[in-house]
Amino acid sequence: DDIVFTPIMDRPDRIPPSRFDLHLLDIDSHTMWMVELLDCRHGRVLLMDTLWDEVIMCEPITGEQRRLTVPPEFVRNRFTGAVLCAAIDHDHVHGSCHSSPFNVVLISALGGNNQPIACVYSSETGEWGDIIPSSVSFELFYDHTPGLLVGNALYWLLDSIGHDILKFDLDKQSLAVIRGPPLTNDFRHGSHCIIQAGDCAIGFAILSYPHLQMWQRNINFHGVATWVLWKTIDMRMIIGLPKQIQGKRTLMRRILGYLEDSDEILLSVGRGAYKVQLKSKKSKKLCENSYLTRYHSFNSFYPPGDFSSLVLIL
Repeated sequence: DDIVFTPIMDRPDRIPPSRFDLHLLDIDSHTMWMVELLDCRHGRVLLMDTLWDEVIMCEPITGEQRRLTVPPEFVRNRFTGAVLCAAIDHDHVHGSCHSSPFNVVLISALGGNNQPIACVYSSETGEWGDIIPSSVSFELFYDHTPGLLVGNALYWLLDSIGHDILKFDLDKQSLAVIRGPPLTNDFRHGSHCIIQAGDCAIGFAILSYPHLQMWQRNINFHGVATWVLWKTIDMRMIIGLPKQIQGKRTLMRRILGYLEDSDEILLSVGRGAYKVQLKSKKSKKLCENSYLTRYHSFNSFYPPGDFSSLVLIL
């Protein structure tokens, strides 16, 4: 499938997609590399080369590209992954991470001996770390829906129609499975997603027209976690969404993604893809969406002010 950059900022900040090149054309054969988009974060894009057991870290702003051979335990196994900036400076602003170190996290439900595993690559050492096993078995939903970074942990939905969540703690270097809100398991595909709630807590959004419910996971002093209903939004009050959704037969089909940098969700409404700002309750149409796609948020800027905010569509 093609990977397309779609600008979402207004002019004069709107940068044309032609400015961004992932350099996926093989010069010798004049054919495109067979890749899948895994993740975007902090100005970088993570791709999986489906032929060579490699992942590719790209910086579309600078054109830098780095190919990483995956650890042997991940070869010929399905996996998901994430890329993130590893800068620890207090005054560092994510987005201008072009010269900063980065980490790549890979996770597979069927690693060595069919055991769930994770592994972290550090650009500072130029090496993969130790294989991190999990004592909890799980099945990972391999549609390359991007994970969510909240605090110093990464989260993925384990199932497109369930509510279990996979957590990778970057500090403890550990894997865990946490239960979602105490709701029915009768989810439609694409009707829910992980979000960031208040106080850097993980949240869970569920679209059941005409309402969008948002739950927050709280942890007390004893380490006991509970889910509470945090907010409920009446989707009929969202400014900018097509009027058709206000009728008895809604054209709002599914949640396409969540933008962790701006606290926005992406919705499929009719044949269009819209981003909805959860605080202001305003929306904006991004593009036509007449076929099944996956959306990843790409944000970056390059001094002296060359800023870009796009959505990658696969």
